[in-house]
Amino acid sequence: MEQLEKLSLHTVGDVLLHLPRRFLDRRMVTPVNLLRKGMEAVVSGRIVSVSRHGRGRGPAITALFSDDTGSITLTFFRKGFPASKLAEGMRVTACGTVEEYRGFNMVHPELYFGEDSDAPGMLPVYRLTSGLTQAAMRRLTDSVLEATADSLEELLPADAVSREGFSSRWDYYRGAHRPEDPQEALRARDLVAMEELYLYRSVLEAVRTGDRALEGLPLKPLSLERFSGSLPWPLTDAQERVCLEIAEDITSPGPMRRLIQGDVGSGKTVVAAYSCLSSALSGFTAAVLAPTEVLACQHYWSLCGFCSPFDVPVHLLTGGTPGNLRREIAEALSSRREAVLVGTHAILEDWVPLDSLGLLVIDEQHRFGVAQREKLLAGSAPRPHALVMSATPIPRTLAMTFYGDLDLSVLDTMPPGRGKTETSIVSPSEKGGVFSFMLQRLEEGERVFLVYPLREASEKSDLKDAATAYEVVRSGPMGAWGTGLLHGSMAPSEKVEVTGKFARGEIRVLVSTTVIEVGIDVPEATVMVIANADRFGLSQLHQLRGRVGRGGRNAWCFLVPGEGCSPEAMERLRVLVSTTDGFVVAEKDLRARGPGQVLGTAQHGIPEFRVADLAEDGGLVRRVNSMEAIPLERVRSLLPKERWRYGGMELPGV
Repeated sequence: MEQLEKLSLHTVGDVLLHLPRRFLDRRMVTPVNLLRKGMEAVVSGRIVSVSRHGRGRGPAITALFSDDTGSITLTFFRKGFPASKLAEGMRVTACGTVEEYRGFNMVHPELYFGEDSDAPGMLPVYRLTSGLTQAAMRRLTDSVLEATADSLEELLPADAVSREGFSSRWDYYRGAHRPEDPQEALRARDLVAMEELYLYRSVLEAVRTGDRALEGLPLKPLSLERFSGSLPWPLTDAQERVCLEIAEDITSPGPMRRLIQGDVGSGKTVVAAYSCLSSALSGFTAAVLAPTEVLACQHYWSLCGFCSPFDVPVHLLTGGTPGNLRREIAEALSSRREAVLVGTHAILEDWVPLDSLGLLVIDEQHRFGVAQREKLLAGSAPRPHALVMSATPIPRTLAMTFYGDLDLSVLDTMPPGRGKTETSIVSPSEKGGVFSFMLQRLEEGERVFLVYPLREASEKSDLKDAATAYEVVRSGPMGAWGTGLLHGSMAPSEKVEVTGKFARGEIRVLVSTTVIEVGIDVPEATVMVIANADRFGLSQLHQLRGRVGRGGRNAWCFLVPGEGCSPEAMERLRVLVSTTDGFVVAEKDLRARGPGQVLGTAQHGIPEFRVADLAEDGGLVRRVNSMEAIPLERVRSLLPKERWRYGGMELPGV
């Protein structure tokens, strides 16, 4: 059926997971005199009169319905059942949306006849598509429930099911579609959501179990005292703790699989440098995989500084690396494997000599797929270690779900010496003052970011674009300090050139799109102005704000809302004003936009849950994580049967 295809309902399992979006509680009858336009209501009374009309564009049947408080018209544009059954004096219960046209009316309401009608107390309302009615969807669901009454294999632990008042898996699917009361519907829905989370968590646990069974590559950790002594500043307590966790991992029998979480500026790169040096000084190559050339270059410059005291060479390989340099890198890695290779997707190419890979560091893991990670790790025995870093703070619910196959480390303290960043929302009357303030900071030798959501002007949008702003700034008073333009469509070499000039102070004002969200580390940058800030997500704004105040100076972030900024968008911006905690910001962003946009590009193999909502179901995630995972062999037997749950999507590692 074409309508079911549009809703991605291909199997009985798809229908079972197509839960009602809400329920109409038929037990709550609304008197006609209390009806309001747009209300979805249940009314109960008698048919006063029935009018059947001839051909034409108008209604086929209209019926005047009345209870003790007033009357309403029931309108039908087709003469078939149930409208054809209507007769004067008949007792009827009608369920529908109240519309207003020459008085209140309901168009094609659900009808139930008689004093003791067979209408369910809780009437499910499903998401539909054109040509599919609620009645048809309810009949289909009823037939699927009847057909699966004895065939649904149990999934959740029995005590979790009985705790919610259900006897079996089929029973709570029945409760999710045909509940006796609203509370039963909520309890049943939570169990269905827990199923999804439990199965996926068990898959990730199976991946972890498989990894633990592999032989890890034994590395000798760098002395933390020796590493700390090579730095111009002391390690934070959090950095020391995470480095020790990594040291324990790389000396354990199995391969390391660890995720480092930390807010902007918490020092993740320092921890990555410690890991890379431990690999190189043990005689193996460390590879650092970054999603963009700008970020790869930033890591390269940083790691050169960290590795220089230990005489460990660092190589940079990106899509823009010329052929002669590629050959030099290949020869260098072949002749001396005790090195660090930093790059973009280019390091995944087959010609790159990584036979002696000891450690893979992935920055911004959510921009890479499981398959890309496995391309470098699989097939090696002993197996290399993997360290994943997240440039964006991830709410714990997401981290526990999407990165459940990894051990989690959190950098929860900031290095000393960072300046304070003050965030404010700029009203139209304050723009002149912000401009004067930027000139003052430039005169003090500091640097300024101007960020716009678009690269070029669009006929469909009134947003000021970066290219236009660049021309205005370059020809104005700030142009005397040197102005650069940076956007995503530039060639990688051009991006590196512009960011290098900004870092060296050859240009002091950088007009940019969000390409600077990660990978720009300029301690002299103290002012960030974000135009049309209401068009950005909270996590993205927090990342942008993190580009300033990276030295010891105080910094300022000015959020400039666009014209017509909604009250809801303004409230989101106030979150940035009220806190600098990236995890708090990420939690707010998760609730506002959902996990997909918070994490960015979805990883290959991660399902979009049909029922579970990670923004709201943190409690269910914690409950599921406290359960004993499904054993690996049963996971393998379940997945073919439960594939409908994920729309045929492949799951990682099983």
